This record gives sequence, structure tokens and C-alpha cells, in this order.
Amino acid sequence: MMRVDALVVGSGIIGSFVGLALRERGLDVMVVDRGGLAPGTSRSSDGNLLCSDKSPGLMLDLSDRSLAAWHRFAERYGNDCEFDPKGSTVVARSREEAAGLQALVAEQQACGIDCRFLERGWSALEPHLGPDTVAVGHWPGDAQVQPMLACYQIARQLRDHGVTYRFYEAIEGLEPRNDGVTVTLSSGDRIEAGHVCLCTGVWTNEVLEPLGLSVPVKPRKGHIAVLERGDVQVNSKIADFGYQAAAESTEVDGTAVQTAAIIEATRSGTILCGSSREFAGFNMDVDMTTVQRLLADCVRIVPDLQRLRVIRGYAGLRPFSPDGHPLIGPVPGAERVIVATGHEGAGHGLAAVTGDLVAACVADGDTHPYSGQLHPGRFQ
Repeated sequence: MMRVDALVVGSGIIGSFVGLALRERGLDVMVVDRGGLAPGTSRSSDGNLLCSDKSPGLMLDLSDRSLAAWHRFAERYGNDCEFDPKGSTVVARSREEAAGLQALVAEQQACGIDCRFLERGWSALEPHLGPDTVAVGHWPGDAQVQPMLACYQIARQLRDHGVTYRFYEAIEGLEPRNDGVTVTLSSGDRIEAGHVCLCTGVWTNEVLEPLGLSVPVKPRKGHIAVLERGDVQVNSKIADFGYQAAAESTEVDGTAVQTAAIIEATRSGTILCGSSREFAGFNMDVDMTTVQRLLADCVRIVPDLQRLRVIRGYAGLRPFSPDGHPLIGPVPGAERVIVATGHEGAGHGLAAVTGDLVAACVADGDTHPYSGQLHPGRFQ
């Protein structure tokens, strides 16, 4: 029977950084995924790495730390994932929104975040903002990454350093013991792991179900529309002021669909337009009414987008937690099983710091600096 120090379940952006952080600590690691590389939420993401959409507090602190870790990653391993600290521009279109945006900028500045509030001169940042723009906030440190390229880059790095990937293998059984977990794969192979790290997003409870355990995470659907290449210049992440409220919302109305504009250009020249949030179970069908709503939101911010054609749209599932904070730590009742889920729309932004926190759980006695705030058992 094969033995590893840590078995990581899930090869999306969270599992990728968890595997990397564990290997950097010298642990023997295996990564298992029932699909190919990053078959779930990471494949349907726009790769936001943002502080601009966070209120002061835990999530802003984690995001700031994680952005710094993304920079260290690119410096150490190179940039094959289109990591681009292009900044964010948040748009206020009324005096009321401008007052709220000015307050957010001041609060984040007090936390040490590099940002500024502008009531004029924003055309130098974004020349295509609409004529009803009243003010903007600018976060020069916010960034973007191409999600799949990031997962591929980390997978190549890990394979080059001895990490085994087992694709198209599901977890059929978990048998916790005092000194580890026996894992049964769908191939019939059994692996002895010191710890099992579940980086399985909205599907985490499927893996935990045989143990009679669960964590309070549910899928929250989101849409993205892709616009053709054109002559509309988008220099940074552009979001309307309402995007922050949507991103931080913990409302669980099963019928409501929230939309708020966020716009970004890709390295290839296409433009991504989001966003939407709704609870629709595990349904990932594209709803054209929702796509039309979010496109209308984006056109209100950047009117010239209406000249461009939509070339495709897609939907994905974010792992939502009741308090809007991730769940990172040991599962109550199975202390050798570590979960890292519940990041909602901030998974890519928080991936680097999540890897460090999970590695601390495994290597340093099931604890990390945010143990109490992020512990999976905090809702009990």
C-alpha cells in the first residue's frame, strides 16, 4: 500500500496551491481528481485577485496577504499564467455611491492598502467610462490571472518535484485513524495518508458523506459573458460600486438573481463581463436572461461595449459559506481530514494564502494563524 504525507483531493486553484505549499515544506504529496486538471470551478472563473471588493476585516487581510504571496510565486516560479497586477477601478455613478466609495477607500487606506479616490482625471485610467461617472476608486495592486494556466503551471512544477497526480479517480472511501487516513480510490487502490486535504469546493460534502460528516457549503452559480476583440480599451478591472455588496452578500434567497458589473480584458484581447450570483443547486446551464442583465450592467459602466459582439457565455459554481468566509482547517470528527472550501468568488485571490494555511495545519499540529475565524466547526 502506497503511503504519502498528504493526499490532496482536487486540482483546481485551491488544490494546486495547497499541493505546492505542502511540497515546499518537504512533504510527500499526491493529488487526486475525479476529472482532469481543474475540471470544476477554476475552469469557469475569471481569475480575480482583488482587495477592492473587500470591507476592512478578515477577508481584506487575507486578500492582501494572498496578493503578496502571488507576487512571490511569480518571482520564484516565473509567470506562465498571465499574472497581471493591472489594478482595479471602481466606478460610482451617483453622489451617494461616491460618498460610499470615498469611505471605503479611506477605510482601506487606514488598513495599509494602496488605493485612492478620484473625483476627476479618471479618463487617464479608463478612457471609456460612461458620462454619468461621478467618481472612481483606484486600487493599483489588484491583479488578474488566467485560472487554467495557473493550475497547469503549478502542476508542471509539482510533477517536476516528485508529486504524483491521479486523474479520473474518485474517492470511494475515507477511513480515519489516529495517525492518518486510509483512502480508497475508484480504481481500487488504497493509499495511506498522514492527512487528507479536501480542496473540492462545492463538492466537498460528497466526499465527506461516507463519514456521516458535512460542512455548511452550498453552490452559488455565476455567469460570465465573453466579448470579441475590438477597439474598446479596458486597462484595469472595472467594477461598479455595487459589485462589492454583491460579492460580500450572504443572502440566501433561493429565487433572487443578483447582478453587478465587473469588466476585464484578457491577454488575448477578448473582454470578460460579469457578474451574477444565484442559488440554483448544481445547475450550470447558461441562462440568457441573466447574461443579458449582466451585460446591461456592464454597458452602463462602459457604454462603448455595446459595439462588441458576444462570442460565448458560461456558468460555474462558487462554494458559498454562511458567513462569507472560507472554511480552512480540520473537520470536526475527522481531525486528519483538512478542508479548504467556502471561498465563494474569492478563490483565486485567496488561493496562495490558503495553501500556506493548510500546510500549517498539516505540518504544525492542525492549526494556523486564523484557526478560530476559519475553523470548519465554527457554525456548530
